[in-house]
Amino acid sequence: MSKQNSLDQYFLKRKENNETNTLTKTNRVENENNVTQSNIIASQPDHLTANTTSVNDIQPINNNTTTVISNSLISTQLQVKTFTNNTQSVNSNSELALGSTSTNDKIETRSYKPWYSQKFPWLYYQPNVGGFCRLCRNYWKPGTPLFRNMEQKTKGVFASIPFINWKKALGDNGRLMKHSRSEYHLIALDNDKFRQQEGSVLNQIVTVNEAQKQENRDRLSDLFDCSYFLFKNELSHTTLYEPLLQLISRLDRSSKLADFIQNCHKNANYNSTTSVTELLEATNDILEKNILKKIQQARVISIMSDEGTDINRHGNLCICIRYCDQTTVFSGIHNGVAAKFRALFNLAILFIHCRAHALQLAVISAADSIPDICKSLSTLKSLVNFINRSSVRLTLFEDIQSIFRNNHIKLIQPGDTRWFSNSLAVRSVVHSYQSLLATLENIYNENNEDSAEALGLYNILSNEATAFIIHTLQPILDTLAVLSKCIQTKSADFKQLQDFISSTMLRLEELKDYSSIDYINIIETIKKLSLVSSGIRNSRLSISNAQLTTDEVFKTKILPFIENIINNVQARFEQSALNLLNCFMIFDMQNMNNNKDYGDEEIRTIQQHYSSDFDESIMYEWKTFRTYLLTQKQGGKLMTQREVCMKLVQDGMLKDIYPQLSLAAEIFLIAPISTATVERDFSTMNRILTKLRNRLTTKHVDQLMRISMEGTNTLNEEMKDEIINYW
Repeated sequence: MSKQNSLDQYFLKRKENNETNTLTKTNRVENENNVTQSNIIASQPDHLTANTTSVNDIQPINNNTTTVISNSLISTQLQVKTFTNNTQSVNSNSELALGSTSTNDKIETRSYKPWYSQKFPWLYYQPNVGGFCRLCRNYWKPGTPLFRNMEQKTKGVFASIPFINWKKALGDNGRLMKHSRSEYHLIALDNDKFRQQEGSVLNQIVTVNEAQKQENRDRLSDLFDCSYFLFKNELSHTTLYEPLLQLISRLDRSSKLADFIQNCHKNANYNSTTSVTELLEATNDILEKNILKKIQQARVISIMSDEGTDINRHGNLCICIRYCDQTTVFSGIHNGVAAKFRALFNLAILFIHCRAHALQLAVISAADSIPDICKSLSTLKSLVNFINRSSVRLTLFEDIQSIFRNNHIKLIQPGDTRWFSNSLAVRSVVHSYQSLLATLENIYNENNEDSAEALGLYNILSNEATAFIIHTLQPILDTLAVLSKCIQTKSADFKQLQDFISSTMLRLEELKDYSSIDYINIIETIKKLSLVSSGIRNSRLSISNAQLTTDEVFKTKILPFIENIINNVQARFEQSALNLLNCFMIFDMQNMNNNKDYGDEEIRTIQQHYSSDFDESIMYEWKTFRTYLLTQKQGGKLMTQREVCMKLVQDGMLKDIYPQLSLAAEIFLIAPISTATVERDFSTMNRILTKLRNRLTTKHVDQLMRISMEGTNTLNEEMKDEIINYW
């Protein structure tokens, strides 16, 4: 029994201790709430607390109050005594209301104060829980970057875990100040500022969408740069486009292009041949649109055209909008293109034959009347074909050039249609004449199937008369080649053409003198050549021709050839078109004089030819402009014919004062003297349409040619935006 009583007393005492601890905690929470309410009242302004009860008006809590509280909260005698004692301590000295130091005041310093949130606007207090940072609580979520680092360093306080240690809240090193300076709070603060600047959710969506759209356009711009590089440089766009993109992606340090291609949907693969073909078509359409717009704005246009055959044996007509070029078919009097144009459009249309073609025809016609000249040119063709047709013979020719310590010279194939290819062919043979003779002799001594042809070519070249003819052709054809190059320049006009022709005619007249230094050097060169070989038998032709001296060859063959060239050039270059264009010579200030009638006849000729474009006012404009030019000349400001015409066209003031003269000057400037531009177009076509790319369609060849010839070196941003919008 004694043991049982001892156990009962132990558990009873333990139960009373637990109830006492629970009651103490409950009273502490209630006191904290009372203190908080009193602090709130004390912190209110004077006009809000004027009607409140003063400290002296506090009435002591009577037994009725004690009874009410005890009946509602506690039932044991210990709880009543505890609450009564607390009530009496408050009523006796009013220490809590007077703010004196006490146990309750210590509890108060450890609680939240409303002015904390005024000093730290981000602080949010939740009663009975603790304080939070409004910014960090909204920003730091489990899916936010650096969330784990934040939890490890801050334990989640102020973000997911409330702050309750208010005793250490204040001060420069307090928890509130430390948090406001912390890295993670500043990140949340920047995010809040960004959201306030962005505005509503709809605005954010629109902003992000526009940014993504601009990023996509920038990457498409990169794709256009890659594809345009292939188009402009005449490279295979279907096979090199994807490798080029891969190379650019590897070189791009930002990896933007690589990420763009990788993140594209499967149905939007921009590195395919279909995509690059679409880029080609879009680029061509925009370029063609801009070219047509410029043509439509032009007051005067010239049309140049020619036809040729590509590698697939398809006929192609190339047209350049600048001037008109016609061959014999184009310039028929009754059924040619020129006659049809005049019948359909305007009789004033000026048809100009290509001067470079005319010069080539003049040389061919001059050679046809002299058989030995034709045979010499034919021998050159056979010789070049014989050497270049076999790699063994070509290698032997190069080895012999090395033995003679000569530069390796490539033999050029002469042709009647290629402008002055004969000049290049003659020059290559003359510079390697001794090596060619040695090569032919070596091939003949091998006694194979090529020995007979090598013997025939050797006998012709070793003949002194033939050697003299071939060597004398070089200065003649070189003189005409210089004239041809001058004609083919883009900036050449008919005034310069007349100067070129005059200088060429003077040079040909010099070459008619057998005693000139050119022929003296040629004769010395021929004497140094080993034209006779003991190992090769001479043919009858070579023996009979050997009887002719160089003086006789010059008088009977070279001199008539030069005279024929001069006559043919003069005949082919003096046409009605030149007579009209020569009227524009009046703009050359060097030819101007003080004659009152200077240039009047030429102006009337221009007016009569273009009667629908000019009236009598052009004569009045000319008289005024003539005075202006004379004044400039007297002041020492000389200008060429081309410079005067350019000034009339480009100077806005002169263009407004002399509108008809400006139009006449524009007609002169666009008049072509050759079809070199069209020939360059065919060269471009041959570079694009090769054997490896022979499956290109005519449409795509046309587009690639237009981009190669008319496109800029690089696309500017305005052009790329226009292409992207069109695409």
